Amino acid sequence: RDSIPGGRAGMVVSDGFRLDNGPTVLTMPDLLEAAFNACGAEMKNYVTINPVDPMYRAVYADGSTLFVRHGREAMTQEIREFSDAKQAESFGAFCDWLEKLYRAEMDSFIDANFNTPLDLIKPWKSGLELVKLGGFGKLDKKVASFFDDVRLQQIFSFQSMYAGLAPYEALAIYAVITYMDSVQGVFVPEGGMHMMAAGLAQALVD
Repeated sequence: RDSIPGGRAGMVVSDGFRLDNGPTVLTMPDLLEAAFNACGAEMKNYVTINPVDPMYRAVYADGSTLFVRHGREAMTQEIREFSDAKQAESFGAFCDWLEKLYRAEMDSFIDANFNTPLDLIKPWKSGLELVKLGGFGKLDKKVASFFDDVRLQQIFSFQSMYAGLAPYEALAIYAVITYMDSVQGVFVPEGGMHMMAAGLAQALVD
């Protein structure tokens, strides 16, 4: 429909400037890599992505500031300096829980097609794992079970709002979004987010 590929990940070019007019963050780059692989290409030959570090900065009403860092070790140290050693240790346990949650959700639910009601029965083992992990409780309470510091509870639960739900409304399974950005990390393509679409289009043409 448009003169360039990308749809909502397009670009406005005007007066010598280029402006992305779509997404602002890239998470889970392995999914983008898989899209390139699907047309027989390697992502690195079409788009270069770099980690964003710090990924974002949280400023609280009490004047404290927390930088959300790329990588578990860096974030653990940040929490240790921001709060205390106990909270830093809890972050490790929180990340382990998030990873288990992600594994239970990704293949069986997120990256799966449900074409008939019977398809909902197939991933029963993963569903049972989500129950064991506390995935059907409330997100805010689950995050609070790891952190005593309310500020950390806030920074690791607000991601549910990306899906339009407040942490006290959302189920704990929505913490998978926290895993996608706070643990796996946020990235940016060189040249802007539109380069993802331009790169995929070129790979498909090639």
